[in-house]
Formats: sequence, structure tokens, C-alpha cells
Amino acid sequence: MKLSLPCRSLATAALLALHAGAAFQADAQIVQIATGTPNTPLYAVGPIYMSSTLFYRYSRFAYLYTQAELAAAGIVPGTDILAVGWMKSTPNSTAGPALFNIYMKNTFAAAYADPTTTWAGLTIGAVQVYSEPAQSIPATASPDYIDFTLDTPFNYSGGSLEIFTEWDISGPPAPIATGAFEWVNTTVVDRIYASGNTSLPATLSSTTNNTNIDNRRPVIQFTVQGGTTAIPDLLSTSIGIWPNPAEDLLYISNKSGAPLESIVITDALGKVVLNERPVGVITDHQIDLGEFDPGAYLIRLETGLGPVVKRVTVL
Repeated sequence: MKLSLPCRSLATAALLALHAGAAFQADAQIVQIATGTPNTPLYAVGPIYMSSTLFYRYSRFAYLYTQAELAAAGIVPGTDILAVGWMKSTPNSTAGPALFNIYMKNTFAAAYADPTTTWAGLTIGAVQVYSEPAQSIPATASPDYIDFTLDTPFNYSGGSLEIFTEWDISGPPAPIATGAFEWVNTTVVDRIYASGNTSLPATLSSTTNNTNIDNRRPVIQFTVQGGTTAIPDLLSTSIGIWPNPAEDLLYISNKSGAPLESIVITDALGKVVLNERPVGVITDHQIDLGEFDPGAYLIRLETGLGPVVKRVTVL
């Protein structure tokens, strides 16, 4: 049962309130980068290596996004990245627990053109933006994004952006998942280094990861805030949520006139905790938070005019 606020420590309440007032105050927006030609889904392009054999328990991936790609998506210098998500085309899941880390860095790299390179060299200057020692990956619709809310927003300052992921599921007994994780990807030249193995790999390849990955990179979406120039925000201003922070009930006000097609709420680990599909044009909607644990959540509202993303803290 969810505890009432007086039963919780004042320190916890103060921390959550501060978190809500700072990181979650402004509305967030979602952009996607899917540069290149669509390719068949593939487990080996990551961000997590999980083949049908469920044999390799470790993987590391590196992805490069050029300034032109970022600008085309509306990400300009000064943009804060709040979350990243990759599209998984299979509904398979893992209960973990796994260690999953994400790192980012601003860079002037133009391509990942070497046949191989070292993880140590790639990650020089990178900032760890996400770390979860008990990561699970939920069953999802197929395909659907798996989102990861960053521990600390990452500020894109210009140039290219490099993103690195690190996966270690060495602890749990077999089977470590219900099946392969096939990731939606595109063909784009020199944008990936990868390796899955029986231990954390020190060297990554741009062409092979137990199968061909040459010039393939998974589709990614960013939840961003501030600095964007190419993202319309009319929907965001006409759809609101309150109160925030919230405790028992959350209200959604839709003044856009566009049908609210779905409401999806994910927790900080990317797990979908609510998925509703309202019928018709709803101006006001109420969500019962009685079963929600305290913490930060991402609310994705799909409308007839596009998606809107909000953030809320549950006390």
C-alpha cells in the first residue's frame, strides 16, 4: 500500500520536491533520429546485446550522431537531454538484475571509420549519465521504445554527440531473458562500434558483432528540454498536468482539440506502469496514483497532432 506523506521521512519528501521543482519543471519534448535506410531488426546493434541463444552476458556499444543529424531533429547547442530510448521490435523481456550504464560526450568526431577501437579510448572525456545496478527490461509492444531517464540531464554544447552503453547481466541464472532483443535500425555509414562477449569487451568493432553490423545503427529517441528550434510546442502549451508533484491523483487537461489517443507512463527504469487508450476527444482526464511508488515518471501523451511528453514526481 502506498504510504501517506506524513509517514515518510522529511528528507525524502524534500528531495523529491526539489527534484520536481528543478529537473521536471519545464515541459519536455521527444525527437527521433532515424537517419539512413531502414534495415531489418537485429540484436547485435544494441544498445543491449541479447541474441536468441542468450549466451553472451556482456556488451558495450558506441554510437555517433553528427551535428547535422542532431540539428535536423531540432537539437541545437544548449539543449538538455533528459532521457534516451531505443526501439525494440520484439516483446521479450528480462527480469535482471543487470548493470546498465550510459555515457555521453560532446565531440568533434566525424565518423567511426576504424575497423576496431578500444573502449578506453572511445570513452575518454565521457560523462556517466545513467547507471542502474538492478536493471530489468520489461515486455513491450512490438515494436516500442525502451526509455531510460538520465540520472543527470546532459547538456549538448555543439558538434557531434557520442553515446556509449554498457551491459552486464552476469549475476542471474539462465535463462537470462525470455528471448532475443531485436533492435530497429537503419543503414548509416560509420556510426557504430560494438561488441558482445563472455566478459566486458575491451575492443569494439565497426563491422562485426558475431554477425554483420557494418554501417548499421539503432533508431533512437531523445527526450529534450530547452534549446530546440525545430520542434513545435503548441501541443505542449495546450495540454497540462497537475498537481506536480502529485500524491493520490493526477489530472490531465487537454485543450488542444486533438484526440488523446493514448497515455503511457514509464518509471525511471523505463518500465511501463500505465497504458491507457481513452475514447474520443477528452478535455480532462484523471489518473489514480494509489499504486505508484514515489519517484519520477515520464508521461507520453499521444494525440492526433503528435506526441507530448510531461514529467511528474509522485510523492
